[in-house]
Amino acid sequence: MDFVLEDGLVFVGSKLVPKSILVKDGKIAEIGQDLFSPKKIDCKSQIILPGLIDAHVHFRIPGAGQKEDWKTGSMAALAGGVTTVLDMPNNNPSCTTQVNLDQKEKIAGSDSQCNFGMHFGAANDNLEDLKTVQGAASFKVFLGSSTGNLLVTSEPVLKKIFSIAKKRNIVVTVHAEDEDIIKENTAKAKERGWNHARFHSKIRTCEAEAKSIEKALALQEEIGNKLHICHVSSKEGLELVKAAKENRENITCEVTPHHLFLSEDATEEIGNLAKMNPSLKSKEDVRALWKGIRKGIVDIVATDHAPHTLQEKQQEYWAAPSGVPGIETMLPLMLDAVNHEKLDLKRLIQLCCVKPAKIYNLRRGEIKVGSSADLVMVDLGAKQTVKNGTLQTKCNWSPFATWKLKGKVMRTFVNGRLE
Repeated sequence: MDFVLEDGLVFVGSKLVPKSILVKDGKIAEIGQDLFSPKKIDCKSQIILPGLIDAHVHFRIPGAGQKEDWKTGSMAALAGGVTTVLDMPNNNPSCTTQVNLDQKEKIAGSDSQCNFGMHFGAANDNLEDLKTVQGAASFKVFLGSSTGNLLVTSEPVLKKIFSIAKKRNIVVTVHAEDEDIIKENTAKAKERGWNHARFHSKIRTCEAEAKSIEKALALQEEIGNKLHICHVSSKEGLELVKAAKENRENITCEVTPHHLFLSEDATEEIGNLAKMNPSLKSKEDVRALWKGIRKGIVDIVATDHAPHTLQEKQQEYWAAPSGVPGIETMLPLMLDAVNHEKLDLKRLIQLCCVKPAKIYNLRRGEIKVGSSADLVMVDLGAKQTVKNGTLQTKCNWSPFATWKLKGKVMRTFVNGRLE
């Protein structure tokens, strides 16, 4: 369908300009004034942004379709203004072979309403697969245990993974939490009878994150590969990233909305619904992450969208899985932050569109002639309340339920299709 988005405020380059956008054959054909198409969409009072890129999602297929699938996950993405996702490999079976990657892509190709790519799992036993796999957005390494069975702690194996990535010019993305510290703290917690989400940050501590980030940075310094550190959650961890970035290139990092907008205090209010890996940290850590955004230390915001059913989450603490949904609420939360002057639209677009595209070599993330028409219309003044039971994600709950936000997604276009 060809059409004109007429008279919107369009984010072009680094600023908002009053323009119209002509879309033809799924591409942006022209940006200007008085553009013609038989179909016109009035965008007055609305802002047109590039579709967001969420570089860290878990759409749970294969293996956990009761939590999410590509249809529901992508519908949640579009409801949140996200037009491209990169899915993580800790499925069942794990995405650690070309066959499994191809199968995931086939399923996503049939069911997804948004653009997608796949991270590839780096494991102890698939080094040969890393040398040949095609279509991997990155090699994902779990330095600390989380959902799935992809833990890698052997330094010789890690060096080989990093070296293969360097040779192939592929990013290594890491979940950085130290496994030995987690195990030691878990044993102490069980001895003391701790059995509530309030203790999660005392098990998966700032120290565990910092030690693991330090290890990943040391390996990167030795080998020189591209390294991306996922979901940094602590002041200490971010300071390590900052120091490393001052001395060398090829290091990037992300933070999540839940680590930006929630602190460990949330576990008192919503219990296991605030249990995730890495854990929520102190208010001081939250302030440090926002400072990292303002200072340009943080490269991207990504959701780590990790849905579980309410039934699973309502088990006792030790049995309840870690992870929260977030793809549907990321942009509304960030728009609310813009309204509260915690960042501006230019920085938001850098974090959620431009830089993810650069890190993962995606030809998306900007509004310019010739690019795919991945666009989101937002009303910066519209108000909404996050409500459980009204979301597109299959799990249909949010840790931000009852939050009143200013800034709303109105329409989302993927490759020129109104979704």
